[in-house]
Amino acid sequence: MKKKLRIPLIIAGSLAVFCLGFLLAGMTIPCSFNQLPQETGGQFPVRNAHSIVILSEGSYPGFADTPVTAQQAAPGRMALYALGQQKYTWAFPLSKPQEGGILIYKLSGCTPEYRAYWDGRCLWLPRGFDGPWRGYRPSDPSELSETLESIYNS
Repeated sequence: MKKKLRIPLIIAGSLAVFCLGFLLAGMTIPCSFNQLPQETGGQFPVRNAHSIVILSEGSYPGFADTPVTAQQAAPGRMALYALGQQKYTWAFPLSKPQEGGILIYKLSGCTPEYRAYWDGRCLWLPRGFDGPWRGYRPSDPSELSETLESIYNS
C-alpha cells in the first residue's frame, strides 16, 4: 500500500513546489508603474489623506467655466512621472494602507477616479471599483516620498 501512494505523493509534492515557486517569482519580479494593473477605485482606502489631482490640460472638470491650464495640470503630470520612475514589487498581502498618506486621483468629470495612494512605505492601487487595494513596494521609497510630498506642498 505504501508503494502505491509514494509515486502520487511525489508528483503532488513536486507540483506544489513548482506552483509555489511560480507564484513567488511573480511576486518578486520588479515591474514599472505602467506594467501594474491600472484600475480605478470607487472606495478610498483610508480616511485622512492629502491629495494630488491629475487634470488634463484644456478639459473642464466638474462644473468649471474655464479650462484647465498647463500650470494647473503640472502637479498631476509630475506625480505620474515620479511614479513611473520607480520599479515595484508586491507588498506583503496582509498589510493595510496607513493613514495620512497622499491620494492621487484623476478628475475628468464630476466624479474622481482614484488611481493610487502613497502611505510612505507602499504604493496602493485599487483592484476594481469595490475591490480591496493592493500594495506595491517601490525601489526607492524615500525618493518617491520626498518627490510626492514636494509636489503636494507646492
